[in-house]
Amino acid sequence: MLSEKAEKDSSIGRAACLARNVSTKTISLEMSPDDVVYEQSTPVLTSDGMYNAIKVVSVTEGTDVICKAKCNDDVYTVNATSTEKKTEEPVTEKVCNTTDTSAQDTQVEKVNMLSMAVLGLRVLLAKSIAFNTLMSIKLFLF
Repeated sequence: MLSEKAEKDSSIGRAACLARNVSTKTISLEMSPDDVVYEQSTPVLTSDGMYNAIKVVSVTEGTDVICKAKCNDDVYTVNATSTEKKTEEPVTEKVCNTTDTSAQDTQVEKVNMLSMAVLGLRVLLAKSIAFNTLMSIKLFLF
């Protein structure tokens, strides 16, 4: 992905290499301009159990950008030029097109129940600490 606007009064922009929905954590991203602006130390685990990785570099106008994603023994390469027209690719992933939400509802219900249980245990811990503190003060003062 290339940035649409360069910095003010400059032809310097940003290019990002994104690897989404990778099944393994061992993924490395390499880009042709070596002026790295941001790079994740480890890929991020998504809620789907897949991994995402990103690397951002500075590019000047007209620079060819090469992004290589190495995953296990596979290498995926994408070439782009910073003067190309920037276009958004359509999202082809599942986007709320399912009518069966029962599985999602049960998962959300389990997460809510777990969150409430943790909150209840925290309140119980706070009450026991407060009670023990009051009893200790009573013991020492009276």
